[in-house]
Amino acid sequence: KPQVELSPTHITHGVVPIMVASFLSGLAGAVTQKSLQWGKGRHALLFTLELCVASLLLLTASFATSEDGRSIRERGFFDQWTFHTLIPILTNSLGGILVGLVIKYAGTVRKGFALIFGILLSGLMQSLVDENKSLSKEDMAGGVLAALSLWLHATNPYVSPSSASTPDVIDENFNKKTAQTRRKYKSKKEE
Repeated sequence: KPQVELSPTHITHGVVPIMVASFLSGLAGAVTQKSLQWGKGRHALLFTLELCVASLLLLTASFATSEDGRSIRERGFFDQWTFHTLIPILTNSLGGILVGLVIKYAGTVRKGFALIFGILLSGLMQSLVDENKSLSKEDMAGGVLAALSLWLHATNPYVSPSSASTPDVIDENFNKKTAQTRRKYKSKKEE
């Protein structure tokens, strides 16, 4: 393989924007999860509707200033629409509602794992359907790492420091360890 030299524009126009977007995505996910799960929690569908209204306001501002907005004003909003135009609109809408529900009931981290797993499944399906496309070593390594991280997250759940250090939990753990030690000692003594 030929060596690829990284120019400063690779960093400023590639790595940095991706890092910033990843940070903002994680921050948005954490804020959304806190909003949906705090106290009794907000209604996920109402929250999704609020996000839609904010998106409409931003799109309206874009409509007034962009080249696409000028084209829509000249030809009309529904110009060249067909029945098939509704498919991405409906799937995007249902996807937004589903993401809100997943964040509310499963959390942002699990949503991220589901996203990674979905990308992996899409790659597998694409390699099965299209004979010209196959999974690369990097794709397979990414899938293995994603599966490993999902397994680690599922088998090692978070325990808040306040609940782990309460006297009841400490006494219970002490009693379990003491019982295990006594059994080991007793079995060695019997041998």
